[in-house]
Amino acid sequence: MGEKHYRVVDVHVSIGSDLKGYTLIVGFPGIGLVGPIVARHLIESRHMKLVGTISSPDFPAVSAIRNGVALPPVRIYADDEKKIAVVVSEVMFSEGSAKKLGAALIDAAKKQGIKRIVSIAGVLMPGGGGATIFGAASHPDDVKYLMRYGITPVEKGITTGISATLLTHGQTKSVNVVLVLGTLRAKEDFRAAAEIVKKLDEMLNLDIPYDALLERAAEIERDVSHIVSQAKNRESPMYG
Repeated sequence: MGEKHYRVVDVHVSIGSDLKGYTLIVGFPGIGLVGPIVARHLIESRHMKLVGTISSPDFPAVSAIRNGVALPPVRIYADDEKKIAVVVSEVMFSEGSAKKLGAALIDAAKKQGIKRIVSIAGVLMPGGGGATIFGAASHPDDVKYLMRYGITPVEKGITTGISATLLTHGQTKSVNVVLVLGTLRAKEDFRAAAEIVKKLDEMLNLDIPYDALLERAAEIERDVSHIVSQAKNRESPMYG
C-alpha cells in the first residue's frame, strides 16, 4: 500500500499503513508527561512498527535519537495484531501549532477510517486523590463508553492544547474522541501512567505489562523530561 499524505494548515501527516478500524492513542507532552510516558511504554512493550510521521515548519527544530538513529520528533506507530496506532511526541507546541496539529490529526483519522481517538493526559490533584481516572469525550455515546470501564466523567472543567482541539474538531467532523486523564500525585507521574496503561489494557485487550512501567518509569520520565526541555518552542507552551 502506498504512503498517504494529509495536510492541514502547514501540518503534514504521512502514513504508510492502512489504519481503518484502528484505535489511535495520542500521547503528547503535558502536565506530568503522562502522555508520552504511556505512549512510549505501549510502543516498546508491543514492539510496534513506525508507520508515519507528522511534520510542520512551525515545529521546533529537534530530532529524537534512539540507539544512535535520528527520528522525527512526532511519530506514528502501529500494531496490526491489536489494531491500535500510537502517536508520540517529544516536543511541546505553541497554542497555534496545537490547533493545527489537532485539526490535522482529526482530518487524517477521518480519511483513514480510525475507529476512535484516545488522547492521554494528566490532571493534578493536590494532596492526593487516589488512582481515579477521569475522562471526557466528543460525543455522549463515548462518555457512556468511558463509564463502562469505570472512568469518571469530568463534571466541570476545561482542557487546553491538542486535547481540546481533538475533542472540539471530533465533534464537528464526527470522529469519536475520548480524553483519558490520569490523576497526578506530586511527581509520581509514572504511577498515573501505570494506572492508564492498566485501563487501556482493559479497554482494548492489549496484553501490556504495567508492572514493568513502574520499574522503568523514572528512567523514561527523565528521558522524556530532558528531550522536552531541549525542545521547548520559543512561544509559550500549551499543555493538554
